Amino acid sequence: MKLRGVVPVIATPFNEDETIDEASLRGQVDFAIGAGAAAVCMPGFGSEFYKLSDPERYRVSEVMVEQAGRRVPTVISTGSGSVYTTIQFSRYAESIGADCLMVLPPRISPLALEELMLFYERVCGSVSIPVMVQDADFSGSGIPATVLAELSRRCSNLKFAKLEIPLPGGKCARIIRESEGRLQVLFGLWGIYMVSGLDHGACGIMAGPGLTEVYARIISLFDEGRPEDSKGLLYRAQPYMVFCLEHLEAGLVLDKRTLKRRGILKSERLREPYPHLEEIYSKEMDGLVELGLALCQEVRGVAAGNQV
Repeated sequence: MKLRGVVPVIATPFNEDETIDEASLRGQVDFAIGAGAAAVCMPGFGSEFYKLSDPERYRVSEVMVEQAGRRVPTVISTGSGSVYTTIQFSRYAESIGADCLMVLPPRISPLALEELMLFYERVCGSVSIPVMVQDADFSGSGIPATVLAELSRRCSNLKFAKLEIPLPGGKCARIIRESEGRLQVLFGLWGIYMVSGLDHGACGIMAGPGLTEVYARIISLFDEGRPEDSKGLLYRAQPYMVFCLEHLEAGLVLDKRTLKRRGILKSERLREPYPHLEEIYSKEMDGLVELGLALCQEVRGVAAGNQV
């Protein structure tokens, strides 16, 4: 399995009573594919997985795979608090046709490296489809590159590492080098380090779903041998990304607000509790939505041949 491009983490749409809006979920999958997604992923942090019950996590995964209909690969995030429950979810994901698993290690009781390696060895050994390590350490250096490379030697189906750490470019290059190319690397954190990632050999990004075609265009410009144009478009989108990084759920609200404006979601609601921002932040988000929509319109115009 090879990936190149943007993999949006699909947001979980909620009705006003906080039940899951499956119709909007299906529409969002269609939208992401139409906007140029290389694959789609759920239920991750961007899906509020931590507010979903286990049956809900299984259900939204099923809906995503069904709606994608093999048009693009599907990545299901199955990490849970134990080896047992992670294997259960991972086997279920494989049984419904997922193409890849994204596995976050246990976070409530962090593991030492020896136990961390055992965790991934057992999960990888329980399925036959590719597995992605979600290396999410928002203020530190995450799992050492040497450990990820060693895991790729021990686990033949460990194919990806998703980096969500500060300044990940150097680590990306080390992972690719030390794994001898066995691991493909994606960047998270709303794609803020996207250009650095591409320069260091990353195969793409996982980002929120609001501006999928913009992220896809940044990568395609790089692949066309136009790195300065790629950076220029990224820099124009960065105010949107920077706001998303101020607080996870502020970013989720912004992406949902953008999708609502685009007619993809009926509501921007998150499940409680979430930060109810002051009016000044709401106005800032409205401005960022306008910025994002203008960039999306521009990118779609280029794709349609309407602009130079």
